[in-house]
Amino acid sequence: MKTYLILFAIVLLGFVLLFGLYRFRCAISKEKEVLFKKYSKRQNSITVHDLEGLPLLLKTYLKKVGVVGKPKDGHVVFRQKGRIKTSTEKGWTNFRAIQYMTSSTPNFIWSAQAYPLFIRDKSIAGKGEVKVNLFGLKNIALADGAKTDQSALSRCLGELMFYPVGFLSADIAWEAIDDKSVKAKVHTQGTQAEGIFYFNPNGLLSHFKTKRYKDESLEEFTGIAENYKTMSGLLIPTTMRAIWNLEEGDFEYFNCELTNYTVG
Repeated sequence: MKTYLILFAIVLLGFVLLFGLYRFRCAISKEKEVLFKKYSKRQNSITVHDLEGLPLLLKTYLKKVGVVGKPKDGHVVFRQKGRIKTSTEKGWTNFRAIQYMTSSTPNFIWSAQAYPLFIRDKSIAGKGEVKVNLFGLKNIALADGAKTDQSALSRCLGELMFYPVGFLSADIAWEAIDDKSVKAKVHTQGTQAEGIFYFNPNGLLSHFKTKRYKDESLEEFTGIAENYKTMSGLLIPTTMRAIWNLEEGDFEYFNCELTNYTVG
């Protein structure tokens, strides 16, 4: 009898965990459908004339990576695998994630599974939100408000390296700094963010610097792009590292590799 009870408990736990995963994925799918329906029309292909007025560095880069001919108002879906850690005292946790982005307005939804935690980070129309869920069944952390809005939009701006079509968004203003960098300012529905993109000798983006909120403190942040490959007709970085540049030293808390990439 005891053996049957143990087997029943194991089966029940399995069903509960599967239900949590199903519930979490359904919620993300609904958010994605709403996002794409509103912001992804997949019309009006980009021409070389759309690049006029941009800093020369950026214009050359956009031609090189293949944005000409892509829809101005499209979207991208890509999957990642990587590692993340929440503090310098803790170790790395493996995760798998899927990310959705739109171009005409810079938006993203990032959904990650790092068992037992499910994480959803997003910036849509300038409104950011980070949600941490236990087994897909119970929210254990939620961040929103003005600081989250700014931090999420800054992340979205930097991660347009994964979807360079988004650099042509009317929400972004560009300024040439020197022969290796350009400054971007993005303004979406009352939320503003800015950062500097740096180029390597091959004319590709190497890293991005901005300021983001880490908890309640505004800190320097660097995103490093590496290992460029052509995927779905775009030359993009397939690995990325995220680093907080803190007073006590740099803290790399995130790294990932793209495992699948589809432009829509």
